[in-house]
Formats: sequence, structure tokens, C-alpha cells
Amino acid sequence: MFTKRELEVLNLIAEGYGTEAIAQQLCRTTETIKSHRKNIRVKAQRSGDTLTSLSVFAIMYIKKLAESNEKSP
Repeated sequence: MFTKRELEVLNLIAEGYGTEAIAQQLCRTTETIKSHRKNIRVKAQRSGDTLTSLSVFAIMYIKKLAESNEKSP
């Protein structure tokens, strides 16, 4: 569903990083990170969501992903 980079961005959002901090962490521009955020919203069908609700989505998604990875052999 999400690209590797989008998952990295989601993970950093879940950790509480803002756009500028994510850009620095991933050595990308803030515009690139904004684009990733937009793509995440579209793919998650959350296009009208605020930054806060995207953060909540990121936390829940990363948690669910981690739980499913724990169940895999």
C-alpha cells in the first residue's frame, strides 16, 4: 500500500516529528515530505484530515504493522 519512503515518513510522524524534522532526518526537502504526507492521506483515504489526525493515523498504522510483523514467523 505505502512505499518504503512513505512508511519511513509515517514512522517519523508517529514518533512526533514535524515536516522539517522529517526532511532533515531523511535528507529531503520539506516540499518532498509534504508530498509524501499528501500521498499517505490519499492512499489512506484521509484527504481532508488535519495534521493531528494524520499523526493519530500514523501511530495506529505503525502499531498495527508492528503487531502483524510480530505474528509472522
